[in-house]
Amino acid sequence: MMKALIFCPVHGNTELKRFFPGYPVYMLPFANKPAIEFALDYCFLVGIHDVRIVSDEETEVLHGQFRSGETLGMNISFGGTAPGQLLKHMIRQNMAFCRGCDLLVLSGLFLPEYDKRNPHELNIGANELKGCSYGSAAWYLIGRDRLDDLPEDWSGFHDEGPVRGASVTDIRGYYRHNMRLSGSDIEKYNLPGFSEGKHSFVGCDVRIPRSARVKSPVILGNGIQFGHKVHAGPNIIVGDNCIIDDGTTIMDSIVLDNTYVGRNLEIRGKICYGNHIIDPESGIRIDVANESVLSEMQPDEYGRCPVYLRILALLLLLFQTLPYVLLKPFLEIHSTLTECLMGNGSKRTMSLHRYVLPKDSLAGKLYRRLTLNKYHLLPFAVAGKLRLVGNCLFEATEHNETFIRSLSGYMPGVFSYSEYIGHESEPYQIELDEHFYVYAMNFWFNIKILTGILLHNLSTESIVSQQRGVFE
Repeated sequence: MMKALIFCPVHGNTELKRFFPGYPVYMLPFANKPAIEFALDYCFLVGIHDVRIVSDEETEVLHGQFRSGETLGMNISFGGTAPGQLLKHMIRQNMAFCRGCDLLVLSGLFLPEYDKRNPHELNIGANELKGCSYGSAAWYLIGRDRLDDLPEDWSGFHDEGPVRGASVTDIRGYYRHNMRLSGSDIEKYNLPGFSEGKHSFVGCDVRIPRSARVKSPVILGNGIQFGHKVHAGPNIIVGDNCIIDDGTTIMDSIVLDNTYVGRNLEIRGKICYGNHIIDPESGIRIDVANESVLSEMQPDEYGRCPVYLRILALLLLLFQTLPYVLLKPFLEIHSTLTECLMGNGSKRTMSLHRYVLPKDSLAGKLYRRLTLNKYHLLPFAVAGKLRLVGNCLFEATEHNETFIRSLSGYMPGVFSYSEYIGHESEPYQIELDEHFYVYAMNFWFNIKILTGILLHNLSTESIVSQQRGVFE
């Protein structure tokens, strides 16, 4: 049996932190995939399912991303260590995890090479020790009987195979590795999105007008919008929630998440990140002051509750207050406190009550027909913490956290599209509905959902809601 120890020291990675101050180093995207996920994919493909991630700074960030590893089919645990800690001491600190098994150690920003089409297993003799160091990054295979006999200095290891990969330490290396991934190697890796022919991966909610021209190889994330007469590719990587505006030509370039690229530009061999444009060969970063040329798109802009919805929420709250106060003494409502997701990431949660609707009495029927089961959510909509109409409320589970990351935007609402079409008892259909809602959401669509639900409740009773319960 073999386990893996992935050591993620941030200390010493000053070059990439300087160019990408908003990104945790090991979450830095390569072909729209966080760097550390290449290491996790490799472990899975060589038959390793027990992994511990150790960092001197980013432990909390990485834990929030991967949790227990259930969605990856792995058992992932986490540990911390002091900055500048020697590799030998780090392994000793985690000996309870390592002991009794052969060990693969991936240290630093090392991206293993793998081919998902030809998985294999790693093997090492119980008394063997192999490895290869690449400056600040390295890999090592340690036999189970060698764990108590580790060398002080690991820099002299330069063994050939069986692990191959690349160390990324500077902006030039980052750019070149991305270009290699977008080219001939793209089919070997597990990349986010759907394969659109040879050398192309495309995410959800990508809008490309007929006048635009896209030439592979390309890797496109979720929620991307190309303008008219855009010429994109070959060799481009565009992250989630980006806009490439009319008439722009872009090739041999990387556009990171949440970036707006303006009109009639020509971008070749560059990295665009927010309002920064980076020349990876010279190492020059220019901060663009003109937002019409290059700017950052705040990822929470989608989640802000529009003013018109907040006004409607206030009116509905005022309308429902009197009947709610009059009916409440005649109702018995049982509830449990539940952590619900409010945005992309496990830290953005809110405690809400989930309850079973009252019994079938006169007061209960009026309660349901007037949609008073949503009354306690309306103040959150008025305050802008929830939308009046938005995505479904999802409980804070690992599966749901992974799912909402696949959406180009997520902000839950008091009312949802799935409720409007009666899919509340079908989890798989709800996920499909959420992708459609993000794509189709606009003023009139939200009004249609709101009025449709309110009128439906006035005319009939929602049996589904009685069965499943509602967040309050």
